Amino acid sequence: MEDISSNAQIHERTLRVFAILLFLLGPLISPAQQLSTQSKKANKLYLKADKKYKERDFVGAIALLEEATKSDPSFYEAFIRMGSLYNALGQEDSTYRKFLSYLKVAPNPVTSILERMSFMAFDRGHYELSMDFLNRFLTEVPEKLEDREISILKESLQFAISQMEKPIELEIVELPKEVNRYALQYLPTMTVDGNTLVYTERAKFSSDEDIVVSYKSGSDWSESKSISERINSTLNEGAASISADGRTMIFTSCDRRDSFGSCDLYISKKLGDVWSRPKNLGNSINSKYWESQPSLSADGKTLYFASNRPGGFGKRDLWVASFSDGQWKKPVNLGSQVNSFKDETTPFIHFNNETLYFSSNSYPGMGGFDLFAVEKQDTVWSKPKNLEYPINSYRDEVALLVSSDGAEGYFAKEVQKNREILESNIVRFEIPQRLKPRESYFLTGKIVNKDTGQPLRAALQIIDISTNQILYSNNSDSLSGEYYLVLPTGRDLAGYIKKKGYLYEDFSFSTDTATTSDTLNIALRPIKENATLVLRNIYFETNSYELDSRSQSEIESVVELLDDNPDISVEITGHTDDIGSEEYNLNLSLKRAESVFSALLSRGIDRNRLKFNGLGDSQPLKPNVNDFNRRSNRRIEFRVLRMSR
Repeated sequence: MEDISSNAQIHERTLRVFAILLFLLGPLISPAQQLSTQSKKANKLYLKADKKYKERDFVGAIALLEEATKSDPSFYEAFIRMGSLYNALGQEDSTYRKFLSYLKVAPNPVTSILERMSFMAFDRGHYELSMDFLNRFLTEVPEKLEDREISILKESLQFAISQMEKPIELEIVELPKEVNRYALQYLPTMTVDGNTLVYTERAKFSSDEDIVVSYKSGSDWSESKSISERINSTLNEGAASISADGRTMIFTSCDRRDSFGSCDLYISKKLGDVWSRPKNLGNSINSKYWESQPSLSADGKTLYFASNRPGGFGKRDLWVASFSDGQWKKPVNLGSQVNSFKDETTPFIHFNNETLYFSSNSYPGMGGFDLFAVEKQDTVWSKPKNLEYPINSYRDEVALLVSSDGAEGYFAKEVQKNREILESNIVRFEIPQRLKPRESYFLTGKIVNKDTGQPLRAALQIIDISTNQILYSNNSDSLSGEYYLVLPTGRDLAGYIKKKGYLYEDFSFSTDTATTSDTLNIALRPIKENATLVLRNIYFETNSYELDSRSQSEIESVVELLDDNPDISVEITGHTDDIGSEEYNLNLSLKRAESVFSALLSRGIDRNRLKFNGLGDSQPLKPNVNDFNRRSNRRIEFRVLRMSR
């Protein structure tokens, strides 16, 4: 598997045990040693096992020691030797069983075995037993509580035992065989509409990983297939992240000719139904170290990933990079609030761009790698929150995917034996209410030429009206004209769709939490004389002609349109509703048009290209019969007067 479990951590613990075994695996017995057994047969078998050990026949030695313990079930030296030999052979489950037998009968157990067994019992979900071993160990060596590993183990045991007493009511269901059709499948990613699932697969006894895709229709999933022959190869491709609209994918590939290190991040774009040839993200993102497990934000402008590069807090840390001015900036470590002295891996930034999920083997948890969540508050991340049992267990839980509405979670459930992954299937579950992220709102549709109906590649920009902050900036598909916008809920927003040679379209809307998705098809009008545009994001205070600060994004859009099309001149016309006298409305509309005119002049637009006028309430768009219609009639219009040839 593409290095999703913490091999570095496994080796660390194994080395600690081997240090114990250098002492335990000297000669199995010395001439002066007095064994605990009173059985002559058991003693004789133990001596024969010593001879087998000296001949490096560990299997033969174990067989003789097994016979010795049958003759004397309390022969604890034989148990500890068997456990040590199994450990030397790398058979952890057998090591655990024999050390367990040793601790049941040894009157004064070796403290290092108590320490080791507290970890081994925890790794198997035997929490009460692990706590017993740990307490016995700390009674003998109380100063070891200062050790970070021991301290976290104790906190984890307290957490795990409390979780087992009051677990979340949760049903974890495997996805159908159309998805789970390989020996191993893991690291899922999904489009914002929930209908495209991309994940990694490999055969059980193969190291070759590929990226596959399955499509949802209703409640059914299609049989998964290779995402693209341009992407998958005889090398490893996996750990993909797909953008909200399904048209950009960043993934991990290892040992390619153009790689900077062992595993690098690559990007591919989808035009129509075809993925482009992968391109290395370059040395601004990749290094000579390991980069993997990318997670791309919904707008495609922020990239999270895991790396073991220097400058972090542990072995593998989470990093983040931003995209601006046409390139990826240097990655920044997420900091000690998220990263620990061990491993943080498999980040997933939710569609709301505020909730980050990841896996860690450091923070107090249920064992192995647990899934955690942090929330971004301005530029600061909250304290990691464990997603609790039974989402987490004593096994490794990694790579959580959460649907855009926060209702469902997806990840790979593993079955392991002796640290070998025997099975890995993608499962789903309903996210408990208290663990749900804030929902995201998404808008989808198609952009076309109003005159011909031809799909257009156009720039889309969404701005928070209250702060004038750009929340989303992307393009529609050049072949289909389709687009997806993923936005935070509870905001008042302005939207702009722009293409050179066309009048832009604008709109304003609120992302109500009661509605999480909408469809808006947009027809752009080619620029021609007398073409008109309503400036929907121009705001004035009631009975005032002073421009509100919320109008800034609209003014900037008009300036951009005039700069991109220097051959046009325009007229700005103010309109009002029917409240007030005709003279008052005429004057107010003229003053408001003049305010827009002045704002454009202040931004460098040539006075000779601009005119302004006010028509009061003489040209309503809708009958002035209610507040909604009157709001539509209070407007600033923009009309193309002429185009120089």
